[in-house]
Amino acid sequence: MTPIYRATSFSILIFSLILVNAILLGVEIDLSSSLGEADIPPWLGMLNAFIVCVFVLEIVLKFIAYGCRGFWRGPQAWWNIFDFIIVAISAIETALDIWARSLASSVWGSDAFSVVRTMRLARALRGMRFLRVFRYFSALRVLVLSIVSTINSLLWTMVLLFVIFYSFGVILTQLVLDYCRFLAVQASGGNVNAVPDCPAELQRYWSSIGRSMLTLFYAITNGVAWAETLRPLEDVSFLAVIFVIFYIIISVFTLLNVVTGVFVNTAIERASADKDIAALKAFQKRKEQMHILQQAFEALDHRQTNKLEIQDIQEAMGLDSVGTFLESLDISTDDIKMLFTLIDADNSGTIDLEEFVSGCMQLHGPAKSLQLAKMSYENKLTRDAVNTVKADLRTLVSKLEQRPSGPSGPSALIREPL
Repeated sequence: MTPIYRATSFSILIFSLILVNAILLGVEIDLSSSLGEADIPPWLGMLNAFIVCVFVLEIVLKFIAYGCRGFWRGPQAWWNIFDFIIVAISAIETALDIWARSLASSVWGSDAFSVVRTMRLARALRGMRFLRVFRYFSALRVLVLSIVSTINSLLWTMVLLFVIFYSFGVILTQLVLDYCRFLAVQASGGNVNAVPDCPAELQRYWSSIGRSMLTLFYAITNGVAWAETLRPLEDVSFLAVIFVIFYIIISVFTLLNVVTGVFVNTAIERASADKDIAALKAFQKRKEQMHILQQAFEALDHRQTNKLEIQDIQEAMGLDSVGTFLESLDISTDDIKMLFTLIDADNSGTIDLEEFVSGCMQLHGPAKSLQLAKMSYENKLTRDAVNTVKADLRTLVSKLEQRPSGPSGPSALIREPL
């Protein structure tokens, strides 16, 4: 008997409740924008609490079925932890909301503001519930797993970008401050101790290390046009312009493209490594292939007998479409008789639909490791049998050679045990 938490109907129920809960949360938020707290229909809160209780019940059933170790460290451990965190946040949010509602009517002044803040915090966590929908769609799971798998690369990318921002920021800020100090010295009549006074554009973009780093960040993320930040540096020095152009070349044409490639490669590897997704894709591919083979069988069975004979396949091979179709499945059609013999598993001289589909699935593509291992094992059994027969023949020949010639004839040899 399938456990209730693994039943398809139960999964559909949980998924439906997630969708209903998300819709109700949106409706409640829209209503609360034009109604007072006491005017919000109470059935929304009751239904919300009921749905959360069902989510908690689901987690409890899984915990009882898997056990402590199976729940936290089993094959589905990461999704169990994900569900547990989301449901725990939902339960805490619901409890805080119920508690705040019960106190809202009896408090005033500063206490009322504390209750309102508690309700705001609790309700802000409601959007987390809809994240559970990721578990029920393989495409969403691929995206989430891909994003999570790139976090490590993202952290190192941030470190690399910080180093580049800081290095170029120090160079450009130093050049700008030297220019501004020169202007201040000129304006003060030669006072070398004058405080640097930068023009407005330089003050806006390049007046400090922090501003320079932020400008460099904006320049490669379309936060600001880099030509706009470059224009005031033309008055500073030609060297400053060269450094900005060199920075743009490194960042836009090299760094960002390399980082994007690393992210894409990491995401693809992580998505391919997910066992559930890989199994689902393999199942879908196999199902599509079986459907195509069924259509091919119907095309070959032009006599509508649900049986294929070797003549049917030979006639069909005269059509380019059938031969091309089988070749597209990596099934060789060079030897039709051998192909028919391999597919005809029961050696009946005819091939039914089940034999055709299973035979083509086995012949599809290159040999698999299991098939090679099976063939190697069967070859080993054959060699052992041949060696046994060879040893028996040698024993028989030896006995024949040792037997003295006489009138007893072959009958005596037959009676004599080997």
